[in-house]
Amino acid sequence: AFSAVCTHLDCTVQLKADTSQLWCACHNGTYDLGGNVISGPPPRALEKFVVNLRGEPGEEDLVVSRH
Repeated sequence: AFSAVCTHLDCTVQLKADTSQLWCACHNGTYDLGGNVISGPPPRALEKFVVNLRGEPGEEDLVVSRH
C-alpha cells in the first residue's frame, strides 16, 4: 500500500485507470503502480506501508503500518 499524499506539495494522488498510473493533479506528477516517480516535480516515491491481516479466519483485522 502507498500513501495517497504526493511527495511534491502534499496534494492527494488519484488512480488513472486508463494509463495504470497514480496522478497528482496539482502539478501533473505521475507515479507507477509501485509508487515510483515517472514524471513531474515529485522529488521521491510515495511512502510505502505494510499491510497485514491478523486474527482468526473470518474475524481478521487489517493492520497498516509504516514498516
